[in-house]
Amino acid sequence: MYMSHHQAVRQQGVYHQFNGIVFSDISFGFMPAFKNLQNHQVHLSQDQNGDLSVMHLFDGLPECWINEKDDRGIALTLKDEIIAGFMRNGQFYTLSEIMNKIQDS
Repeated sequence: MYMSHHQAVRQQGVYHQFNGIVFSDISFGFMPAFKNLQNHQVHLSQDQNGDLSVMHLFDGLPECWINEKDDRGIALTLKDEIIAGFMRNGQFYTLSEIMNKIQDS
């Protein structure tokens, strides 16, 4: 199944509250990013102007990562091998990894 922008936003909402931890309270230093599981390339999330974004947006991702666009050329879905996560200190993390590491520390 392909990831849509709506699914990426919904994915954030699912993890927003996790065992009493609010993600926004622990997110210092974590930047929204996407990772290609096939070649391990990572791209930080950007807005339409190319500035870093505080949320997962499809703008600025490589064309080959995009599965579907609307009639205006805006990315609607990403390919299966693309996952949403976060970058910190040059390391990519899924939200689940962030939550588990924080709880384990």
